Amino acid sequence: MPQFDIFAGTICIGHSWLEHRDAPIGVAAGRFVPAPAYARVQPAVLAGASGTGPEVALRVLAPDGHELAGEGSVQIVDYSPELGDDAIEVHVIGIEPERYGQWFPTQATGFQDTLAVPPRDL
Repeated sequence: MPQFDIFAGTICIGHSWLEHRDAPIGVAAGRFVPAPAYARVQPAVLAGASGTGPEVALRVLAPDGHELAGEGSVQIVDYSPELGDDAIEVHVIGIEPERYGQWFPTQATGFQDTLAVPPRDL
């Protein structure tokens, strides 16, 4: 399973395997594994989630070095202060269909298969 790097600006703050996916809406999510640099942006991530601070501009790079969701959004959902270090996820929203098919071919193919089945009359 490919590893995707998460950046705040030009600094890699962690990675994810984006193991949870929803092809029809171009979404992938997964456990966020923070790098040491995440400590610098974590207060802003937590403040942005509670609405008390600005959101942190994040981006996800695929293993080929290209952004996974160029026009989409990336967010970190961090419950680690309450639930521990394993309670951080990253959500990538708005992955273009061709990029989705490139990195998650099983899910993309499964979605295409469901589109090919004609609806049944009830």
